[in-house]
Amino acid sequence: MKKIVFAALAASSALIAMPAAAQTVTGTVTLTGSVAPKCSVTPGAGSTFARSVNFNELSQANGTLRTGLSADFAAAVTAVTLVCNTNTPQVTVTSLPLATATAAAAGYDNSIDYTAHVAVSKAGGGTTTVDDDTIPAAGTGPTAVGGALLNGSNVAITADNFRTNAATDILVAGAYSGTITIVITPV
Repeated sequence: MKKIVFAALAASSALIAMPAAAQTVTGTVTLTGSVAPKCSVTPGAGSTFARSVNFNELSQANGTLRTGLSADFAAAVTAVTLVCNTNTPQVTVTSLPLATATAAAAGYDNSIDYTAHVAVSKAGGGTTTVDDDTIPAAGTGPTAVGGALLNGSNVAITADNFRTNAATDILVAGAYSGTITIVITPV
């Protein structure tokens, strides 16, 4: 009897000591994140850029508007490199004339109008140009670029068609200033 109990006890111990059948475990790690639409100026990743043009003397010896302002502008304003991470950025351009607060009598002018041009190069080739004349001073845009921006120097700013009300108008003395404001929005 002892042999039977001992054999039964040994058999049950062997069952307890045997490992259970192997089981497979599956786990999942979910990764999430997002990238907000944005544009920035490079280098530096800033949100603004500035260029300036000092035309110095605006008039000829006879007081009328001198020629060559377009070339002076082109020589002073270098291209800008922007990074936008959307395929649908938009451009708005608002140009204000070069003007002085000094009053102008008939035959004189205290304001110089012009047309600003902002050419944006696209990654797929070509450019989209947004033109804004200072008359009316309402701005142009937003205008869709029509594709992602070129990865490199991609925004060229020019100005031409500088003029007074009449070609014979004499510019009044004073300090003149104007602005071209460019807004590029990642849409």
